[in-house]
Amino acid sequence: MACTDNTTAAIHREGGATTISAVHPDIIQTHILTRLDGPALASIATTCSQLHALSEHEQLWESICHATWPSTSTPRVRHIISTFPGASRSFFSDSFPSFAAVDTYRHANIERTPELVTAVDLFHGRRPVLSRVVETETESGWFRCSPFRVDVLDPKEAVATAMEYPRSEEACERLREELRLSWIVVDPEGKRAVNVSSGRAVSVERHWLSGEVRVRFATVVGGGERGSASEAVLCSVTVTCGSEMQVREACVQMEDMDGTILNGRDSLGILQRALEGKRGTFFVAGEKDRFLEFMNRKSERKERKMRDERRLDMACVALAFLSFAAISTLFFFRI
Repeated sequence: MACTDNTTAAIHREGGATTISAVHPDIIQTHILTRLDGPALASIATTCSQLHALSEHEQLWESICHATWPSTSTPRVRHIISTFPGASRSFFSDSFPSFAAVDTYRHANIERTPELVTAVDLFHGRRPVLSRVVETETESGWFRCSPFRVDVLDPKEAVATAMEYPRSEEACERLREELRLSWIVVDPEGKRAVNVSSGRAVSVERHWLSGEVRVRFATVVGGGERGSASEAVLCSVTVTCGSEMQVREACVQMEDMDGTILNGRDSLGILQRALEGKRGTFFVAGEKDRFLEFMNRKSERKERKMRDERRLDMACVALAFLSFAAISTLFFFRI
């Protein structure tokens, strides 16, 4: 009754127009805010001080994180999130956008990141297909010198799905539109997270012999110590499904413009800059175009190197011919 009287009084004070202050905070929090997704909740928090205070509750953001990424409900990831400044809201702010905007070089101290935790969620439409959490140590010489690769499935593991096998180019394109992948890399020590997936697949290919379907998610980012500040690096996540559409492989690697897979040391440096850098927009609409541009530049670079090698070979042949001719002439005159 007290709540009703307060509401009526507030309505009269505003000339009959109901304001947000007329609604009881419990009703707003329980019946309104809990129905919003992360971006909507973040937007509504900027409208007034009352909604800002109500939207700060940890339970709201924890529920949103679990609903957005089922992998975050595992005990390991939940514990890491609880240590973030701002907890679940900070984690969501870090992880919801991609790091497509990271395109500048900054020095990275890889010693600050002794471990990486990867939280992976694959969706077909709104149906979750795969959720996994992987922990990777980064201090050993094996990790830093070997080609960087993080797998979320064991070699003999296969995850069944309800997806239909794409038997045409149209079906492949439809599958590309329907699949969504979140690949969140977490630095427990630095209390930062970043989503390295393009969200939507950039390509879907069927192997003509084995029938496997290879789905690729890729983000083009700035290079590191291996090249100039403007040289691009491809962060590529590959999901491989068998002919029965069972997920048999899901891994991430980093590739430079020469097609070389970066080692753990260089990849960790790039990930650190992504963790500390600005965020872009999740499910980037232009990421496929950026991927195709990267592949075109990579192909042009390869062709240019081949032309340079052919010129060098021709120069070597010409030099060898001239040397032979000079030696033959000298020998002839001596005779």
